Amino acid sequence: MQLNRLRATLAALVLTFAIGDAAAQPPGQPQPQAGQQGQQGQQPVGQPLLVVPSQPAPAQIFVPPPELPMVELAPLLQRVERASNKKFLVDRRVGPRIFLGDVEPNDITYPVLLSILRANSLAAVEIEGRVNIVFDSDVRFLPAPMTQTDDSSIAADEWVTRVLATKNVGAAQLVPILRPLMPTSAHLAAHSDTNQLILMDRYANVQRITAIVRSLDVPSPRPNQ
Repeated sequence: MQLNRLRATLAALVLTFAIGDAAAQPPGQPQPQAGQQGQQGQQPVGQPLLVVPSQPAPAQIFVPPPELPMVELAPLLQRVERASNKKFLVDRRVGPRIFLGDVEPNDITYPVLLSILRANSLAAVEIEGRVNIVFDSDVRFLPAPMTQTDDSSIAADEWVTRVLATKNVGAAQLVPILRPLMPTSAHLAAHSDTNQLILMDRYANVQRITAIVRSLDVPSPRPNQ
């Protein structure tokens, strides 16, 4: 009798714990399978976390404030035409207004105009008596005048072409040294057979590149005997 009472008591305790465990589970969650009961330390497998990246902020478009000294390009070119006796031909894609910086319109000469064009990512090349104003990314396609020697009458920001010959150093070896010193709109190439460099850039930078090439184009020092 005592054994039967003990068995009944144990069965009641097991039933009580089973009912309490079922009530603690959230609604709709499946009950553990028969083979899963009794496994110690088993953690439920959670769903993978989906991380949605935030949308990048829209690109900020710089709008120049109205107090910047912007002027109409056409009247400015007319003023320079009268002072320099030059004729201008403007690419149709160039905007009608131009940034002057701190330059007064009445003080603009042709060399100053070339510097202003540079500040506006523009360039000028004279072809058959007309100064063509284009974006500087297109200037390499225009026949910039050839100048092999320095000329004080050439403006610093005027585009020119120059061919440099080297005697003691390979021209092709100089290209990776010199190219970072030139803007992306400029051109630099080496002709290995004749050991020559072809430059197309603004005159001031062509002078600088020429001086660097002449400094590097020296005989190699002889080893000590």
